[in-house]
Amino acid sequence: MPYKPTWKDRLEDAEPYLGPAIAGVVVLALVGWLGWHTFGSEKSTKPLAAPPKEAVDRLAAMRRVAGEADVLEKNYRRALEAGVPAETAAAMLNRAIEKQRELMRLEPTASTEHAAKLAALEGARGSQRARGALARSAVLEKEALAAQQAGRGAEAREKMQEALRLQREANANATKDELKDVARELRLAQEVSGAEAEPLRAALATALTLARSAIAQEKWEDAQHAYTEARKSQAELNQRFPATRYADSAALDKIDGELASLRAAGLASVVTARERDGDAAAKDGRAQEAAASFAAAAAGQREINAKFSTSRFASAARAEDLDVRRQTVLSTVLLRRAAMIDRELSEALRRRQNSAATEKLTVALKILETVAAEYPRSHSLDPALQRKLAYLALRTRDLDTLQEQVLSRLAPLSGTPRIQMLTTEVPQELYDRVMNVNPSRQAGRGLPVDSVSWLETQEFCERLSWVLGRLVRLPSEVEFTRAWSAGWAGAWSADNSGGRSRETGKSPPTPAGYYDVVGNLAEWLQPALPVGPTAPVAGGSYLDSAEALKMLKVRPVEKSDRAVHIGFRVVIEPDAN
Repeated sequence: MPYKPTWKDRLEDAEPYLGPAIAGVVVLALVGWLGWHTFGSEKSTKPLAAPPKEAVDRLAAMRRVAGEADVLEKNYRRALEAGVPAETAAAMLNRAIEKQRELMRLEPTASTEHAAKLAALEGARGSQRARGALARSAVLEKEALAAQQAGRGAEAREKMQEALRLQREANANATKDELKDVARELRLAQEVSGAEAEPLRAALATALTLARSAIAQEKWEDAQHAYTEARKSQAELNQRFPATRYADSAALDKIDGELASLRAAGLASVVTARERDGDAAAKDGRAQEAAASFAAAAAGQREINAKFSTSRFASAARAEDLDVRRQTVLSTVLLRRAAMIDRELSEALRRRQNSAATEKLTVALKILETVAAEYPRSHSLDPALQRKLAYLALRTRDLDTLQEQVLSRLAPLSGTPRIQMLTTEVPQELYDRVMNVNPSRQAGRGLPVDSVSWLETQEFCERLSWVLGRLVRLPSEVEFTRAWSAGWAGAWSADNSGGRSRETGKSPPTPAGYYDVVGNLAEWLQPALPVGPTAPVAGGSYLDSAEALKMLKVRPVEKSDRAVHIGFRVVIEPDAN
């Protein structure tokens, strides 16, 4: 029901104008009397000009409109206090604003007071609109969430969009900070974007599911079509809804990779087939055929890498591996020939046919050079064979001397006559010839080599094996014991050595013909197990008393240790024949 002012309200509205009206009448009367008294009609020679009718009308209109504006404003404020509906209060406020604007149009010059009053009224209207919009927006948001939970997506989107519009309207109209909520506007905008993006997200999920199912069934065309649709949906999500959780550049890249993989699938199957052909040919010993298959596979893989670099089939490592396999299979024949010549070389060295051995060494080295130059990535290259041939190539002039120095010092072990052991500890001269270095702290060509670690003895044995064409190693504890004689006198001990090692082969030999089995230097032995940080050391040294050397002592020592009182001797395995 519209608000109607009472007679009392009307009387109160008129009170402000009664005083000024009476005062105006009195002033006009006084002015008239003075004018008549001073300028009486009998004294006047010219009548006064009346004010312009237009100005009088404008002034009258201004007074009338000002009064109406004041009344409308008061009615609005009383209505608010009375709790009238918001629509009624809004209508009254709109009429007061229109009347205030009319008053300002009638004024010849702008009045600060009237402008401030208009601004206040319009601010009140803005706050009123903001409150109404906020209330309606909150209701719509709740309804949108309920619709979304009920599965009514379209309805939820519409209500959320309207809730956002009202929040924006409230933020635009509010003149007080407490009525503005920019954070809510942003949140609603994200919710709206998410709701608008939902159909695209659902389409994306469906397309991806179809694509994966098609791949599992190897229906490549269907899979490619499904991934194409998925890409369209993801690209649109990224472009239209970048602020939502559905925007994902990485997902788009992944889809592109899957599409590339599908386009590369045909080439990949060819590569796999050629690789299998190569494996089969290599297994049957058809080296050239295998190499051709591996080369074709590698070329196909490089094409995939170049054209479909983002596909799952792209692999630089696989292309390299195929090339390695091609080189390996091609080098196999040459390396088998080199291995056969190496066996002939060892046999010639075993028989001390060093001229023939040198010739075979030259041929084997040439083969390895060819393989290294033409097939540098071959897995068939044997680093141990390369080291052996390179070492022997440097020792071809010393072969006779080295073999003589060793073979002339050998004696068979009791109980195992085919195994021979060096009768003396390895002298520094022999060690230097084999290793091209002398680590001894007590220097002397005829003195036993000292300050050598167990690890270095292994390298010495390996190199001497190459020179002799037979296996050279450290003696075991059992073998060393067979060369020892209990209570044997005359060893170099603390009692007769002068506090240092002495030349090999100068002490009294054991009955088996071995020198310094005890005394002079203690000696490294081969451990029962190859692994482990320690190795046995036997025989005592010049640091022990003669009495102590009557017993054979064996103790573990760190393999990396180098001691001035520890050396070694070697055992030569029998010929393979």
